[in-house]
Amino acid sequence: MSWGRWPVLQVALDFTSIDEAIKIAERISRIDDLWLEAGTPLIKSEGVKAIKRLRELFPDRFIVADLKIADAGRIESELAARAGANMVTVLGTSATETIKDVVEACRELGIKAMVDLMDLPNPLEHVERFIKPGADALVYHIGYGRQRGGLRAIDFIDRIERLTAKSRIPVAVAGGIRVGEARRLVKAGCKIIIVGKAVARAERPELVARKLLEEIKSSSRKP
Repeated sequence: MSWGRWPVLQVALDFTSIDEAIKIAERISRIDDLWLEAGTPLIKSEGVKAIKRLRELFPDRFIVADLKIADAGRIESELAARAGANMVTVLGTSATETIKDVVEACRELGIKAMVDLMDLPNPLEHVERFIKPGADALVYHIGYGRQRGGLRAIDFIDRIERLTAKSRIPVAVAGGIRVGEARRLVKAGCKIIIVGKAVARAERPELVARKLLEEIKSSSRKP
């Protein structure tokens, strides 16, 4: 799958075992308009070899390496690209120099750079700071800690809508998204809907993924 065919569903494989991640990936890999994400726990546990293994098994898939880079931007971007990633993530709370390093390395290596806005006090104030050096996408992200407190991405739909209106690059959204919510997020302007356990932990992940994609696609169809 190539970049730019919007909207898409990105499934986060947030496992600590590559074998578990592969089991789910195999069940959803034949679905169109679906990206695979090597989740942060998976990369922390298995290393960049997890990205390499996903690339070997799913050569035609767009693969996101959710590294959440905080430092050593060029080195970590290169490691992911050489393992087969199509895109890496860098934290928006990182130093401006780090973000520039990631963007420049990704451009040289022919992959994409996504800035994760998680934990920025006011993400809207930082949009230009990330677009100016050449970031390819932003992600509005409600992390696990805040989710445990009862918050999810859909609770911030108004802020997300303002963000997509301000951004000239694609905006992704992540954080406890469930079936029935993807439609609203696409209508709010999101191009990439990132879902983790709603698909990966489902009894029949392929069915849930298809339901979410139908929501996404029906929201983007012109009357």
